Amino acid sequence: MYEDDPPGDDEAGEILYLVDRLEELVGVGKRVPFSGKVMVEEDVFLGLIDQLRVAVPHEIKQARRVIGERERIIAESQEEAAKILEVAKNRVAYLISQEGILNEARQQAEEILRSSDDRRKRTLGEIDVYALEHFDYVEKALERSVSVMDEAVRQTIALLDTARENIGK
Repeated sequence: MYEDDPPGDDEAGEILYLVDRLEELVGVGKRVPFSGKVMVEEDVFLGLIDQLRVAVPHEIKQARRVIGERERIIAESQEEAAKILEVAKNRVAYLISQEGILNEARQQAEEILRSSDDRRKRTLGEIDVYALEHFDYVEKALERSVSVMDEAVRQTIALLDTARENIGK
């Protein structure tokens, strides 16, 4: 179990493998009597430490790459989300403007209808006033005509009465 080559290609596995070998080295080391100390073979121990020194920076680089990749993915996701949000905002603004234009056109159409209805009523009222004025004028003209005819009939009756009285005399 003191092989120099760790099993597998996994870097995290390599560090764990080296730690396991250090632990095993302590486990099989010679105990110093009456103490909690263990003697281990210096060359094997130092070899494992050297391997850890190589593996740990590699792991740190790998972790940094993973973190960098993660940050890149997050940045891309945020950028994509911002683009989607911008497209949605533009779409909403477009729909609102379309709705706004439609509402404005609807309001203008209603105002035109109200205005034309008011003009129609005003025109009808003006026609009524005009007709009433002319009816009044015609009525007065007829009254004058009837009055003139009435006067003419009275005068004619008076002349006829005078002429009858004078015939027999």
